[in-house]
Amino acid sequence: SVATPAMGQADFIVEYESGMVAASPRIAAPPKPKSQFTVNHYIELDRPLDFGEHFWDESYAQTNGARGTAQIVVDLEAEQLYVYRAGIEIARTKVTRGWEKYDTPTGVFPILEKDADHYSSTYNNAPMPYNLRLTWKGVAIHGADVDGVSATHGCIGVPLEFARKLFANVRKGDKVLVTRNWQRQVYR
Repeated sequence: SVATPAMGQADFIVEYESGMVAASPRIAAPPKPKSQFTVNHYIELDRPLDFGEHFWDESYAQTNGARGTAQIVVDLEAEQLYVYRAGIEIARTKVTRGWEKYDTPTGVFPILEKDADHYSSTYNNAPMPYNLRLTWKGVAIHGADVDGVSATHGCIGVPLEFARKLFANVRKGDKVLVTRNWQRQVYR
């Protein structure tokens, strides 16, 4: 991606390799009281993400001195994963998730374990690269084919390149919110 200053010192217009264009983060609605997952700024894209697409751009967060751990929110309804640093959105991707009897659970989960080269002990030694374990019953975020047709046995699959970046930007113990209809007033 290439960030270029536009209409003012803090504004950026970013064009990604896919041709998608993003504007510098816009101010979000005030967070709900006592929320661990606050959003102060979100990225406005020129179009919705397609399955397999993602962006990762920390230029605005860096320009504004945002520091701290990455916060991850997964919206099962929208089939998207969002990453924030200090309340500023830095990344987003489409996900694949569990369905029906293998539905992905909702709640707040700590990252229990990180394993860059993980293979499933339950599902025929299936590769789960850049695995971020969320439960001891096998739910994790990991690299996968994200095509709008595939499903998981409850995990959250993200494109491989995105999984690699996410893995590098989180620590064991970081919290992940898995929910439905996240920030509907912002992400339509």
